[in-house]
Amino acid sequence: MTFAAEVLPMLAEIGAGQLPEPPEADDGNPWAAGDCWLYCGRTSVRVLWLGPVTAAGGVTAGLLACADCISTLHGKAVAAMTKRDNRPTEPAHRARHARPRSSWTTRLRS
Repeated sequence: MTFAAEVLPMLAEIGAGQLPEPPEADDGNPWAAGDCWLYCGRTSVRVLWLGPVTAAGGVTAGLLACADCISTLHGKAVAAMTKRDNRPTEPAHRARHARPRSSWTTRLRS
C-alpha cells in the first residue's frame, strides 16, 4: 500500500519538472524471473510487475516487463505528458456531436 507521505514528495518533484527515472534491474524493487509482456517479448528475464491489465472479455492478469521495455514505456509516457502539458490553448470549436445546419443556418429538426 502506498501512503501519502511517499507519494506527495514525488508529485512535488513531477510538478517541478523533475521526472522520476524508470526502474532498473537492481534498484530494490521486487524483480522476478519471467516473461516480458511488452515490446521485446523475451522469456526467462528479470521482470517487474507493473500492475493489472484487463483484456477483452474481462480477462485480467498481472503485467510484467523487463527493465529495457519499462524504460521505453517510461520515455513514451514522459513524451506524451510533455506534449499534453505544452499544448497551446485551443480556441473553442463547435462540438462534433452538434446537429448539422441547413443552408439557411438554422438547425435541422431530427
